[in-house]
Amino acid sequence: MSVMARWLIIQTKLFCRCAGLLYAGCLLLLPALAQAAEYRVGFLAYRGEAQGRAEWQPVLDGLNRALPAHHFEGRFLTQQELDTALAEERLDFMVTHPAHYVLSRHQGLNWLASWLDPRFGSARESVAATLLVRAGSGITNSNQLPGRRVGAVHEQAFGGYLLVAEQLRRQGVALTSLDLQFRGYPVDALVYLLRDGALDAAMVPACTLEQMAQEGLVNPADYQALMIQAEAPCVRSTPLYPGWSFAAVDSRDESLLREITQALLAMKQNGRPLWGAPIRLDEVEQLLRGWQLNREEVPTWQTLRSVLLGYWQWLAGLMLVLLTIALHHVRVTRLLLKRTDERDRLHHLIQSREQELARARQATLLGEMATGLAHELNQPLSAIQAYAQAGELITAEQNSRDVFNHIVSETERGADIIRRFRQWASQPLPGPEAFAPEALCRDLAGRLIPRAHAAGVRLEVQTEPGTLLSVQPAVEQILSNLLGNSLDAFERRGQGGRLQLSARREADGWRVSVQDNAGGVSTVVIEALGHTLPASRIHGMGIGLMVSYRLARRLGGSLTLTNVKNGTLAELFLPEEQ
Repeated sequence: MSVMARWLIIQTKLFCRCAGLLYAGCLLLLPALAQAAEYRVGFLAYRGEAQGRAEWQPVLDGLNRALPAHHFEGRFLTQQELDTALAEERLDFMVTHPAHYVLSRHQGLNWLASWLDPRFGSARESVAATLLVRAGSGITNSNQLPGRRVGAVHEQAFGGYLLVAEQLRRQGVALTSLDLQFRGYPVDALVYLLRDGALDAAMVPACTLEQMAQEGLVNPADYQALMIQAEAPCVRSTPLYPGWSFAAVDSRDESLLREITQALLAMKQNGRPLWGAPIRLDEVEQLLRGWQLNREEVPTWQTLRSVLLGYWQWLAGLMLVLLTIALHHVRVTRLLLKRTDERDRLHHLIQSREQELARARQATLLGEMATGLAHELNQPLSAIQAYAQAGELITAEQNSRDVFNHIVSETERGADIIRRFRQWASQPLPGPEAFAPEALCRDLAGRLIPRAHAAGVRLEVQTEPGTLLSVQPAVEQILSNLLGNSLDAFERRGQGGRLQLSARREADGWRVSVQDNAGGVSTVVIEALGHTLPASRIHGMGIGLMVSYRLARRLGGSLTLTNVKNGTLAELFLPEEQ
């Protein structure tokens, strides 16, 4: 056998051995390849896709190296695009800020790890925000922002709006007073708009300005931060909140989730871990509840349903007790209303009976007084009349006869007045007749002029023409009492004055007034008028006033007595029709 043939035999054997090993390796690799899968990881790229890929691609590479049987591919989206991808089930995992995680938990998210930002080194304190203004703009305090153009990313952006807005609200700056403008992603656009003067202030995540400065995009000296917090690697205007989260979108194989979690916790940068165990987000949830953005809250109808199903026995018993109490309350209320109505009815009945009794007592008293006065006065009047008639018969002088005749006429008039008193106290008034108030007033004044002159009183009469349908004797008696009371007051003072009697027509009747300047009457007499006998004796026993008041009421009118300057005003109103 030649050397060439021997070499060919050896090469053939080596080839067969290698082919057999390759075949065996392929057989071993096929199960692993059968288990390999593609996974889509959504990243919140608040500065745009290119910057997001540059920041988060090392995480994807680390996962692909740690889990070679699986392939992880990144999707770098805005917050709204992430929400759409979640709703359409186009994502398997998601990396986002804690507020977005809380708002999206209704999608069935499972938090695997928390981001340890190398700049802060703590998962609990890794996210903040900064409120920027232009350097030299003159804005040095947040209280100068009302009315200014303030830019933000989105109303649900955590570092790009909510954190700064919450800090402004805590400092008493009303967000409604700002010209708030949501410009959308990327955040870099807000920094450029602020630099170019399109905005007066901008809300951006902390470290955004520093990153853009390192990339040579902006000059940090052109900007100034407001509400600066404690010193930190990046200037910030708000407290620090928990960091970003790596979350699974739905419930997957626990072994896979465990492997991913282990791979994340094993990632390091410069010897420091990049991911930590999940932490509680209580303060983030509290902030979102304050803004009424927490979608995790259970709907009211579900809460009510769970309470009803879990405690229906107790609720039924409570409803029964409440129903019993309500029925008892209704029954007691009805009884109380019934008793109250009965009490009010009895009270009104008692009041009406007391008024009737008082009127009957006054009528009886007036009747007794009128009878007594009539009995006592009739005798002297009869004697005076007899003497006057005898004098008239025995005298021969005409003047004397005229005087005696006048005395007889006055005694007859006095007797007629006494008879009317008794009649008015016990019997109905006579029917009304038409008469002229002007003639009545002048007749009364004519009879009282001698007495007025004797007292130094100037008696004036001011009347209007016309007729009144009423009981003339009763009206005459009321005016006689009022005029007599005024003259009595002048005589007690011993000083003259002015007494005016006036009668004028009004729209619905006549008003007759008697006014003097005799010094006025006691307030006790005015207050007691119409109720009972006056207690004061300034005007005698006040019987004339009381009778006049009663007569005015029986005529359908009214009598009022008031003190005016240096005197008294008595007004008698009589309606046009009786």
